[in-house]
Amino acid sequence: MRRFAIIFLLTLCCGVFAPKAMGQVTIKSLNEQIARAEAEIKRNEALLSKIKGEKATTLNELKLIASRISSRMNIVASLNEQIEICRRNIAAKEEEISDLEGRIDSLKQEYAEMIYAAYKNSLLNNSLAFLFSARDFQEMTLRIDYMRRYNRLREQKAAELDSLAGVMVGEKRLLDAQLAQLEESRNNRDKELKTLRADEQTYKKNSSRLAANERKIAGQIRQKEREKQNAQKQLQRLVAEEARRQSGVQRSAAEEKVRVELSNNFAQNQGKFPCPVSGGVIIDRFGRHPHPTQRGLIVDNKGVNIAGERGASVRTIFEGTVSRVVFIKGLNNCVMVNHGSYYTVYSNLAEVSVKANDRVGRNEVIGTLPATDNNDDWYLHFELWKGTTFLNPELWLAR
Repeated sequence: MRRFAIIFLLTLCCGVFAPKAMGQVTIKSLNEQIARAEAEIKRNEALLSKIKGEKATTLNELKLIASRISSRMNIVASLNEQIEICRRNIAAKEEEISDLEGRIDSLKQEYAEMIYAAYKNSLLNNSLAFLFSARDFQEMTLRIDYMRRYNRLREQKAAELDSLAGVMVGEKRLLDAQLAQLEESRNNRDKELKTLRADEQTYKKNSSRLAANERKIAGQIRQKEREKQNAQKQLQRLVAEEARRQSGVQRSAAEEKVRVELSNNFAQNQGKFPCPVSGGVIIDRFGRHPHPTQRGLIVDNKGVNIAGERGASVRTIFEGTVSRVVFIKGLNNCVMVNHGSYYTVYSNLAEVSVKANDRVGRNEVIGTLPATDNNDDWYLHFELWKGTTFLNPELWLAR
């Protein structure tokens, strides 16, 4: 059971880390990731405190704890990346400082040699004697020019020394700041690791307890999962059928222009869409992963499941037109909204407040989550399609 729980956690974490792909990683971008993960943890803890009762641990509670662990692992990973960036920056800064010190030493040597040469040749204290010892006026002119150039060179060397010394002070300040940042990142990581270990212990304890309880009704759980998978397949057929129907509709040039603009606007908002459940937390991620408690049972999720409060409102993530409202056993009421060539699907609704062909706006309430006593029912199954191809909704929601 412990090994299976760990596999489930790792699978869940892969879902968390996948959307993070980026180009150049910076301290700023990593801090933004940490801020998003901390916000997710706050939503998670707020929701968990509301759904947790005196009854035995439920599956949704276990999934919320697993989601919180994933967010903490995300924070630890970002802090580790910060530490590596700090180390690289510190190493580069130390190399720059070493190079500056070498240049300053070289300049000091050159300047000292110039002063000594000037003293030795009586150019500092006997400049008049140097000038008047010239054989003629032309040579005196050359000696004046030489003294000017020599003095300018000395002044330039002195100014360059002062400038490099100022740069050195600045570089050392930057180095001190980066060393302080490194120490702060290490301390934050160590604190987060302690909390992470505590969460992992809670997860193991609750998962063992839940697995023991669910062994008695394993057959029912597997049957329910089969019903969900069959319901999801039925929903996929309906979405694909609707997409094909819409692609075959004859439209005027003006209507097609509106449809294309709506599709483009939808696509441009990738990663910015609001969560369809206020304060909701993703507890079942996109794709194939093992069931949290049933060994050997694989869940193949074509969308994401978002836990919410009992009877919470469900809202659209973008403007569009309601294509269908259907009831599917295993997914309850489902609302399909068309956004040009994109479709969003909101399932497991207890109540629905829209009907087919209704125009809806962004953040418009279209239904509610179940309000049963069992908090395992308080979730939205949310899917996102482009034509007949399903997409990972988590990549499109703001994080």
